[in-house]
Amino acid sequence: MQYWLFQVNPKIFQLRAALRAEHLASFVVKTHQTKIKIGDKVIVWQTGKTSGVYALATVASEVMDMEIPAQEKLYYQVVPERNRRVLLDINYNLWNNPITKDMLQQETYFEKFHAGLPNVNYQASKEHYQTILNLIAQYNVLQEPLPDYDYRQILQFPLNQILYGPPGTGKTYQTINHALAIIEHRSLEELALEDRSSLRERFDYYQQRGAIGFVSFHQAFSYEDFVEGLKPKLEEGQLSYQVEDGVFKQMVQIADVGWEDGLRYVLIMDEINRGNISSILGELITLIEPDKRAGSREALTVTLPYSKTLFSVPPNLFLIGTMNTADKSLDSLDIALRRRFVFKAVVPNPSVLEHITVIAGIDIIQLLTTINQRIDWLLNENYCIGHAYFYDVFTFDDLKELFAYRVIPLLQEFFLQDTEAVAKVIGKAFFLQKVIPKGFYADENLSNKRNHLALKAVETWQELDFIKIYDPDYQYESHSSV
Repeated sequence: MQYWLFQVNPKIFQLRAALRAEHLASFVVKTHQTKIKIGDKVIVWQTGKTSGVYALATVASEVMDMEIPAQEKLYYQVVPERNRRVLLDINYNLWNNPITKDMLQQETYFEKFHAGLPNVNYQASKEHYQTILNLIAQYNVLQEPLPDYDYRQILQFPLNQILYGPPGTGKTYQTINHALAIIEHRSLEELALEDRSSLRERFDYYQQRGAIGFVSFHQAFSYEDFVEGLKPKLEEGQLSYQVEDGVFKQMVQIADVGWEDGLRYVLIMDEINRGNISSILGELITLIEPDKRAGSREALTVTLPYSKTLFSVPPNLFLIGTMNTADKSLDSLDIALRRRFVFKAVVPNPSVLEHITVIAGIDIIQLLTTINQRIDWLLNENYCIGHAYFYDVFTFDDLKELFAYRVIPLLQEFFLQDTEAVAKVIGKAFFLQKVIPKGFYADENLSNKRNHLALKAVETWQELDFIKIYDPDYQYESHSSV
């Protein structure tokens, strides 16, 4: 048995992402091609600023010419041509807790370790490999080798789901975690422990590679935009019409290529309720059902109206929609859509605002909780205020600006410009009583009191006005000197 160092530049191949998704199955061999044998042990190293050991593996094949495995292509900056490679069995996956270069520099045996040098494959030693095993045990970065069972079979995600809730609850924000969970075969709970910037970086990476698609629905969005349509094209002064694929058809074509290799793809449809779903999906509403997808027992295929091509939806394309319940309730959705999607509520969660807690003596969590309790009572939970609006509130001026330009306008919209109703939610301290001249109404007994309140100037709002939203009996304590 021999020991080898295989290393990769993260600017060429996203090693961590591939290991995270358990998609690393092979490695290029540029040197020692006649020496590397089945059963040899491999130290998988990433170079650069985050250099270290990210996996320990066993060579599972002879060195041979092969195509890049489909599941690995997603992680290359530029996918290489067919080359000399070996298959690998990953024994220790350290993607989240690598044995870093600094940790190894303290070890005696690593004075002649070739990590970081220009080549890809170097001879290592049994001492190198064993020392890394000892460090794994010492730092408890991995309790044991990867289990034999395939945990992907345990994580089941609905093929079609809609995240719904009031504005500002983070529905679009959460689609990032849902998309990554699907593509990387991981749980939402596990992803929630990761740094947000890392999640966003990976989301952007997958989106650039075509694994994630994103589209926002609106009133003018049509079948021609989503599936396919005829688009005018001017060539050499001649106007013609050509079939142009929409975002859904493009994603279907990409997913169809990666289907047999077990790759997953996600299409996010933001504000799905703002479009005419029946018109946008057309005859495809049936094709997205799990048992009507390609490869299933009841699989369906249709002929598209413009291109006249056969069309079906593969089972590895996941659809995630978001829906603002303040615009439209679930009850008003097309029944055909409701039957084919799983609905997941995303509700206001004031507890996530613990990082700001109190501003100028104002309990932000209690403030938002009280406002939403009153909205729920006067209207319903679909019109509550989401916690995401408060993420960037750090000063009292920030809070006043949020109320002036976001919260109060939302409330006025929800209550159809009834300022009396808005005052029931946040109190009359934010309003002035309009002076109605005597005899203004033709019949004083029929006067409309809906709009007898006018909003005060923002600069006149005081901390006490906000505190009294959730604590009407609050009084400032005065501390007079003796």
